[in-house]
Amino acid sequence: MESKCSIGIGLNLFDARAVVLRDDRKVIAQIQKKRNKVDANETIEVLIELFEEVIAEARKDKKNIARVGVALGGIVHDKGIVYWPQKQKSTYVYIALPLQEYLEKKFGFPVILENDANACAFAEHQLNFSRHEDMLYMFSGVGMGIVINGKLYRGKDGAAGELFINLREAHASCLGDLSFLKKWHADLDMVKKAKELIARGEGTSLIKRITSTGELSLADIFEEAKKDKLSRGILKEAATALAAKISFLVNMLNPEVVVIGGGLEEAPDFFLDDCIACVKDFTFSEMRKNLKLTYSALGRNATVLGAAMLALDDL
Repeated sequence: MESKCSIGIGLNLFDARAVVLRDDRKVIAQIQKKRNKVDANETIEVLIELFEEVIAEARKDKKNIARVGVALGGIVHDKGIVYWPQKQKSTYVYIALPLQEYLEKKFGFPVILENDANACAFAEHQLNFSRHEDMLYMFSGVGMGIVINGKLYRGKDGAAGELFINLREAHASCLGDLSFLKKWHADLDMVKKAKELIARGEGTSLIKRITSTGELSLADIFEEAKKDKLSRGILKEAATALAAKISFLVNMLNPEVVVIGGGLEEAPDFFLDDCIACVKDFTFSEMRKNLKLTYSALGRNATVLGAAMLALDDL
């Protein structure tokens, strides 16, 4: 009997990838594209382009493709509707896109949709941590994927794992500064922080990394942090903030494994070391004594592999 295959399409903030995955988990075709403007229209255009290119790449295995898995940001409802976040003044609203029905008509295959962090968590768990029952996948500190009792936990409406609140300026408490719970950028605001320090005249080798149009990448900060004191301090501050969120979750959920991904796994090892040190400070000893905190081994392929694997799993 011939092997069944699935197409996985994974959309991250920085790039988009598609694979054809055989049921023995071998990748037999893959495509990658950079993303520039991330919005609803661009998302649909990239999805279609990736599908057409990867199915052409598959050639002889095309007849064995049974299902398409798509993983992307937003709240993914089990009825095939994606609630896409759109910034509106100081907060976010969600627009509803009936994406599953549209893509099934466009592709001619059954389609399953999944949140990107959930897809990453599924792939990491299945490929690297299947012997562990409870795992968290930190998607840059903004969202997360949750595995409980060996299964993805999505919540009632598929929205579990958002790590922020819609904070208004008027909100305050005598118990502390609530701004820590507001929405973070995927890079933990490291690029913004670096630009602010440079604008203040702080000495740093990052200056030579800034483009003529004022652009600075997270990868630039990661590279310079190996030898630049200011860059190293930016990573240390970000690691402390991320570790605080991880520690809260560890104390609440007592997982066996916490995986750091969403692009942060590309940071130098001392970023992870700083996270581990802070988690030891912030958590109860009983909660952390058997905890494994590690970088994602799948990196930016986690989203697309999770999408393809979920499609095969659905068969």
